Amino acid sequence: MPTLRIDIAHTLTESEERRIVWSHAESAELFDELHLVGDLVAQVLICPEGDSKCLVTGTISGVQTLTCSRTLEEFESPFTTEMVVEVERLPIGQQELDDDDDEAFAYKIPQGQDFVDVSECVRQLVILQEPQHPVKNPDEEFIFVTNKPPEEESAIDPRWEKLKALKQKLESK
Repeated sequence: MPTLRIDIAHTLTESEERRIVWSHAESAELFDELHLVGDLVAQVLICPEGDSKCLVTGTISGVQTLTCSRTLEEFESPFTTEMVVEVERLPIGQQELDDDDDEAFAYKIPQGQDFVDVSECVRQLVILQEPQHPVKNPDEEFIFVTNKPPEEESAIDPRWEKLKALKQKLESK
């Protein structure tokens, strides 16, 4: 199964800066779910924290296709979001994710594994950065336009006339 992975050397002695580019081909299902357009880029710093731990910090940036909440038109929205991932090598069978911490994602990987699959971390971070009500042009004043001719807009609904007549009848009693 294709994944979004970050390679981690078994013996990391110094911090390393990396630029990782993930494409649609690497995880088509995730890219489609998140409505990602083009590549997803991670600019990270991998810092060793002892023999079996390291900290991966940095940013993820990309472009999503969102639907404008005003006009219902689709538009492309660039984004950048922070990422903090703690990686620990343990004698376990497969990679595990602990996302209980609000500040960082904690991954436990088998001792022999030389990468960490951050697909779930990326998925959650991209979803969390999406605006609740995306707007195509937030700086422009929105003017609601109808396709009704002006004479229809100014016409009074006949139900109001009946309600006014009923109100007058009740007031006159």
